[in-house]
Amino acid sequence: MKKILVIKHGALGDIILSMYPLFSIKKNFKNCNFTILTEPQYIDLFKNLPFVDYIKADNRKSIFFVFSFIKLCIWFYKQKFDWVFDLQTSKRTNIYFYFFSIISEFKWSGIAKKCSHPHLNANRTKLHTIQRHKEQLRLAGIKSFAMVNWNFLKSNIKKFSLTNNLFLLIIGGAAHRPKKRWSIHNYVNLIKLLNQKKIFPIIIGGNAEKKYFNEKNYNDIKCKNLIGKTSYLDLAEIARKSKWVVGNDTGPMHLICQCSKNSTKKIVLFGPDSNPKLCAPTGKNIIIIKKNDINDILPENIIKLID
Repeated sequence: MKKILVIKHGALGDIILSMYPLFSIKKNFKNCNFTILTEPQYIDLFKNLPFVDYIKADNRKSIFFVFSFIKLCIWFYKQKFDWVFDLQTSKRTNIYFYFFSIISEFKWSGIAKKCSHPHLNANRTKLHTIQRHKEQLRLAGIKSFAMVNWNFLKSNIKKFSLTNNLFLLIIGGAAHRPKKRWSIHNYVNLIKLLNQKKIFPIIIGGNAEKKYFNEKNYNDIKCKNLIGKTSYLDLAEIARKSKWVVGNDTGPMHLICQCSKNSTKKIVLFGPDSNPKLCAPTGKNIIIIKKNDINDILPENIIKLID
């Protein structure tokens, strides 16, 4: 039985897009032991995958990094992997390859110098993430790219008392990249326009968004505030109940675009900090709106797209 390691640290949107190569690798190695190396906050996303045998947490930001890395090397040596698929392809994972190759023998798919199956395309960073993964796997001998059954992401969301045909607003995200964030002012004005249509949206965001949005500060809007209350698995279930989704380019938006119905219309807002040609969510009924300044996208422009 082959032992396979896939490295994917993050971030959330990239984790979602990496599910396609994960399913493809498993399809190629049907009878294998499958391990994933990722950051602790993404373990819940991976642990529901039916073919994953073990998930190793890589605490990359630990203040005890040197000690943690030594432990990681010892762990890697003991595993005796046959294949490593580096889907992170970062400077850090290139360093991993260098040290791992000193202590063990394996096949490595990635961009590290002298690895067995290098992805050498000089234009690889100009490809959409999905196409880049396809090319990387093809160079490693995996010709068939599998589809993903997103039903593996499950959660009990009865506590939220939600109906069907929801209108979701995915606010915030990418706190360290403010040019990707549509302003709270714009979201509030969009809620007002939706309320005029008797639409009362669900507001979704992480804990960081609590300081930006509190519906109690806006007496003239009606919505259901789930900011800071949902897990990644909750988002997948909520997405399946949605009819409309609006949000800027964030990891949760990627997750919702994949897990929602094909009939759900998804409007994704892009500013100058990301290129939809390289990283847009995939799926059906996705509408991309991009401006050099994301806040030049007006709520009135979006409401015109609403049935």
